[in-house]
Amino acid sequence: MGDSGRHVCLGFTDEPYPEGAHLCYLYNSDEERRQILPLYAREALAGGEGFNYVADVPSQADLPRVLERLDLAFALRERPGQAEAVISAEGYFPDGRFDPDDMIARLREAYVQSQANGLSGARFAGEMTWALRGIPGADRILEAESRINELIKEAPMTIMCQYDLNQFDGSLIFDVLNVHPLVIIGGHVLRNPFYQRYG
Repeated sequence: MGDSGRHVCLGFTDEPYPEGAHLCYLYNSDEERRQILPLYAREALAGGEGFNYVADVPSQADLPRVLERLDLAFALRERPGQAEAVISAEGYFPDGRFDPDDMIARLREAYVQSQANGLSGARFAGEMTWALRGIPGADRILEAESRINELIKEAPMTIMCQYDLNQFDGSLIFDVLNVHPLVIIGGHVLRNPFYQRYG
């Protein structure tokens, strides 16, 4: 995985990964997911990074409930300004349509803002299972996931996408794996042998 960049080690894995990583975390249950996300957020806060969580909910009113369910409310309480939560529908799905250009622009903007606020980096997580739910423009989401890999070379942020193994059949899992250089399976960060550079 190389020696460049600051290396971190999450509490749920013995394997470090480089700053600027694009990770795919595959989980088997909501309980497992609830354990992982707070660790990911706490690592960001302890390291002086900005933490941004993208939630797949319909309105701002739903955000506290989601954060409480995932045990992420502490991040917003303890570090106001360092931890932010946004709704995927705001900008990501205006009028029900996915706009990868807007998503990439927002990721870059959040990274630039984290630097302006004196933070050491930016870390992102999101409820990314919507990527293959048949939403209009879903085919462009896979393209955008690959473009993220190019973006993090320019702005070395760490992005973790989550996928519920119970929601996918074999062909969909293969589509997911196609766009992530690194995967976390069973608590270990692994090079993804199925990864294909876009284009």
